Amino acid sequence: MKFEILHNGEVIETKSLQEGQYKIGRAEDNDICLKSSKVSKNHGLLVIKSGKVAVLDMGSSNGTFVNGILVKKQRIEFGDVVDIGEFQIRVVREFRSRKAANTSVSSEGNGNLARQMDPTPFIGAEPTSTPTPAPAALSSQQKVAEFVESSVLVPFYGAMKIVEWRWILASLLVSTFVLTVLLSSRPLYVWATDLSKKEAVERAHTVLSQIVKENFRVLQKGGDATRLSVESWENVRGFEEIYIVDSGTSNILAPIQLYNTSLNDPYAITAIKRVVEDKQQQVTVEHRNGTYVVAQPIPQVIKDGEENINPGPSAVVVGKFETSGSISSTFEPLIEALLFSVFLALLAYYLVLKMVTRPVLQIQEQLDTALKGESVNIVCETKFPELEDLAQVINFSVSRLRQLDSSMAAPVDASDSSVEDDLYLKTVVEFDVGMGDGVLLIDKDRKVKFVGHVLEELIGLRTEYAAGQNISDCCRDAGFAGTVIDLSERVTGSLGENQSATLDINGVNREIVAVGHRSQNGEIRFILITVKMGRAS
Repeated sequence: MKFEILHNGEVIETKSLQEGQYKIGRAEDNDICLKSSKVSKNHGLLVIKSGKVAVLDMGSSNGTFVNGILVKKQRIEFGDVVDIGEFQIRVVREFRSRKAANTSVSSEGNGNLARQMDPTPFIGAEPTSTPTPAPAALSSQQKVAEFVESSVLVPFYGAMKIVEWRWILASLLVSTFVLTVLLSSRPLYVWATDLSKKEAVERAHTVLSQIVKENFRVLQKGGDATRLSVESWENVRGFEEIYIVDSGTSNILAPIQLYNTSLNDPYAITAIKRVVEDKQQQVTVEHRNGTYVVAQPIPQVIKDGEENINPGPSAVVVGKFETSGSISSTFEPLIEALLFSVFLALLAYYLVLKMVTRPVLQIQEQLDTALKGESVNIVCETKFPELEDLAQVINFSVSRLRQLDSSMAAPVDASDSSVEDDLYLKTVVEFDVGMGDGVLLIDKDRKVKFVGHVLEELIGLRTEYAAGQNISDCCRDAGFAGTVIDLSERVTGSLGENQSATLDINGVNREIVAVGHRSQNGEIRFILITVKMGRAS
């Protein structure tokens, strides 16, 4: 029998399989290996027997669908499509050649013609042994997608089974923020330092320009060098020293207390030489880390009638300043921006958390209402395709149960509610197929009716052994049994209100929720216990 395997609607492989059982899953040892994070390691089983085909789900995480319907075990025919993750499997008709068919008919005789002819219509003379086509080559985009899925997403989903997704989201945000800060700190520091130095030098020359103007007026009025002054500028922020020196002798003219004293600072002497000899108007000399020497000339006063083609400066203003204050003033807004970005990151985390959890909680509330037996249409109010698909699957199950319920035209005796009980039990069993949480159904007498596949693995309680027994007699975990009994009593005592508790199960605190189900006569006959696997605290 021939099968086509499709990926997102495109045929990637064709298999010819004989009678037997064939394992389907993500692991390499499967007969049909489907590489995807949405496919479980041992997802399902394909069974071929006596010309008939059936598919079985082996407790997969995302379920198996036949023609869009979630199934546990289903026979498939020609034209049916089995959906597993983003892969599809379908049966392909195999046609015998016209010559082979005629030979078979003639050997049996005309009387057995209708019995021996293949009911499948002939389409051409296709040979019986058609070679299996080679798998379609993957495009570069598909290869990149598969690499990202296998190298990034699969380990990420594995981590989500151990660590709650909220912590993973917070870790990603924090690590991204820290990495951004580390990578940007060095270029930001260099940029801010250069900017602060440039601004500090410009500010220093602005101060010197004011000193030059004031003292030029002094020389213009009287020409007395002893009246030169820098007193009003000595306390300017950032300046360590300010002098006015003679352009010829480099002796200090101001401040007056240092009048006619020699200036010995080699950096200051270098700056004065550039002003006097090189005729530069603004000179900047780096003194040491964060400290600079700046110098500007005070031009000579030329009297009327005197000619001087290229007069040198009468004096030079020299100042030494440090840029530390300027650097800190530049980094202050950067620190403020960093703190603001931290606030935005926390706000983004909160918004993403609410954005993701709100629709999930809404679906959960609607589902709890449906499990109580009330008529409700489960919808996802936000544009989450996965949650919308989940809501459709749940609504399909609910609608099918309603059809079964409506088909039972005969009234059910309130004293004999076995039909209703069987229907509810079937609902819970089908509901458990795609559940990631642990499910336990007990009746009003605390007797076990059903144990979900997740809870079976968690506490070792099996339906086939525990069904019909009191939970306290069949459960080896006394703490879990006691919590279940306590929750069931609280549900019964509160006339069906939801009850919850937290219990340490295998070293992890998990939330346990109990929901009561009312029968037609208003009696609480079942309590559904759900162990939240994704909400460890």
